[in-house]
Amino acid sequence: MRSLAPLCLLAMGIAHGAGMSIEEGKKLWSLIPPQFSSAQVTIDSLVAAKRAEQNLTPNGEADAASLVRRLYLDLTGLPPDRTDQTDIPALVDQLLASPHFGERWGRHWLDAARYADSNGRDRNIIFYHAWRYRDYVIASFNAGKPYDLFLREQIAGDLMPAKTQAQRDEQLTATAFLALGAKAYEEAKPEIFRMDVIDEQIETISRSVLGLSVACARCHDHKFDPIPTADYYALAGILRSTQPLYGYGPRGIKATAYHHTEWHALGASAESLAPAALDYFRRLDAETLTMHEARSSRYGISKRIPEMKRRLGTLSGAEKDQLAKEIAGMEAKVAEWNVKVTALEKSVEALQDAAPPQPAWTMGARDREKVENCRIHIRGETTNLGPPVPRGFLQVITLKDAAPPAQKQSGRLELAQWLTHRDNPLTARVYVNRVWQKLFGRALVTTVDDFGVNGAKPSHPELLDYLAIRFMDSGWSVKALIKEIVLSKTYRMSSAASSANLASDPDNIYLWRMSPRLVEAEVLRDSILALSGQLDPYPPQKQFLERFHPQKNAELSSFKPFVTPAAMVDTHRSVYLPVVRGSLPETFALFNFAAPERPVAQRDESILPAQSLYLMNNPWVIVQARHAAQRLLTAAKDDRARIVRLYELAFARQPTPAEKQRIQSFVADGKEDTWTTLCQTVMSSAEFRITP
Repeated sequence: MRSLAPLCLLAMGIAHGAGMSIEEGKKLWSLIPPQFSSAQVTIDSLVAAKRAEQNLTPNGEADAASLVRRLYLDLTGLPPDRTDQTDIPALVDQLLASPHFGERWGRHWLDAARYADSNGRDRNIIFYHAWRYRDYVIASFNAGKPYDLFLREQIAGDLMPAKTQAQRDEQLTATAFLALGAKAYEEAKPEIFRMDVIDEQIETISRSVLGLSVACARCHDHKFDPIPTADYYALAGILRSTQPLYGYGPRGIKATAYHHTEWHALGASAESLAPAALDYFRRLDAETLTMHEARSSRYGISKRIPEMKRRLGTLSGAEKDQLAKEIAGMEAKVAEWNVKVTALEKSVEALQDAAPPQPAWTMGARDREKVENCRIHIRGETTNLGPPVPRGFLQVITLKDAAPPAQKQSGRLELAQWLTHRDNPLTARVYVNRVWQKLFGRALVTTVDDFGVNGAKPSHPELLDYLAIRFMDSGWSVKALIKEIVLSKTYRMSSAASSANLASDPDNIYLWRMSPRLVEAEVLRDSILALSGQLDPYPPQKQFLERFHPQKNAELSSFKPFVTPAAMVDTHRSVYLPVVRGSLPETFALFNFAAPERPVAQRDESILPAQSLYLMNNPWVIVQARHAAQRLLTAAKDDRARIVRLYELAFARQPTPAEKQRIQSFVADGKEDTWTTLCQTVMSSAEFRITP
């Protein structure tokens, strides 16, 4: 039936798109499994061969201070805490073993997973339990979890066997990947709501794992890539048979049952505590709805009274007396409703504070009771249905020993196995390309989430395949992949510019130097806190959002902005700040944080006046600069030692004689305010914002 689906579309009057056919698609470079025959090559030899073709002379190795700073920022997102480290292999091992590695590299994945702590859109529900997924991601990178297992857990962790309760909880938490997307709670039609959720899941899975825009085939065959509409609905059937667990949506008149789900209950007490807790949430939902209905009924009467009173002044005689009588009756009704509404409001408020003992909750996914194939939605319309499509995968990636979706399960487990199959041509390629981009600033395939027909061709195809195969051969070890790359001569090169090379290769496509890169928003914020001495390097014992009441502060709105950018003040690492859609911390909003509404493979880079103005004028930056000044004034007894220490903390290097002299003249008055200005100047400098 799968192969006949495009013919079915033609029979219904839907023209087959102009995209590449499946047979043609199998010849596309990215859809041919990676191949590499020689075992004698290295990263450096493959890069050198391409560079030689362009007659480019490579830079030498970066100086020790620059290399140490580069490694710290790339692997942990924090500035060096020591400047005397010369054993680079030992340093790399140390940084890969640091708990800060997972915080740094886990954040890269959270970009791709469109992680957020709220729904966003018109009904911005707070996801109070999303942080467990964030911590799962961080812990997975720190533990060296194989990337293929990491993916399988997120797609189908609830369907995988577990030996312990802890492993079970971890796998359930991983499936929050499928539940974190923004949802249109304002959508009144349940079938549209359901298919929109599925569409968002398909887009996230295909872009983050495969580097393909499969969601483009929702309404028609993909215009460019070899993805017929039938393939979209084959995947949609798997996700249609899956229940995402994101918790309660809006409570009120417009809320409906399909907006609400449960969560996964975790821990040894899950079975004993969850039933009563879920009953409580259902009761709270029902009583809140009753309260809102009462308010609505009262408003239906009270909104008419002002106009009736206005008319009263234009009447006389019996008409006026009659209208006055009606108004009095309506005011009496409103008074009765006031009593009812007040009682209901007090009851709901009391109930909000009367939650029973709760298990640990996590967002996630599980199979629905009914497993079903999805019918093709002609032109994407839920009311114009074509033939059903058996659940399955992309036809252009045919794997001989890949199991089809199970009959009595959703098929997510088989989808996870298909995605991580050794012969899947995209999964390893896409990920090693992203790792390369994070470490060099430019990916081998510059369209990082588009490996399709319109995507860029790889600048170094042999290197891309070499890295993909090495990655899989190492057991899909992210740490082993990163270690091989950062110990290469290619990574360790100086970032110095060469006029001759710049003329022929201004974008450094052929890697004749290490391109300087702007640090991300989190690295900038964390570096400022580290310089000021205020950074708490440990994970928070209490989550930021725990300061709010989960029942009373369930939804963020313009008239009740209880989580504001100004309120997001914390000394823990930036990865632990809440990502509230529509209300990001100011540093995030200004310095190109990944938009949490969609999967992001590569962040934008910009240098804008607003960024400089923030560093010059923001009260938080000034406070941190004063802390840094006080730190320097108490840490050393003379200005020379203070200046040296400032440069070590900020730039991981010694100041030049000219810098020493200039700064000594500037701080000669010895005032704290002067040192504060100096520290703020350093925090605002280009060198502080760049990975060398």
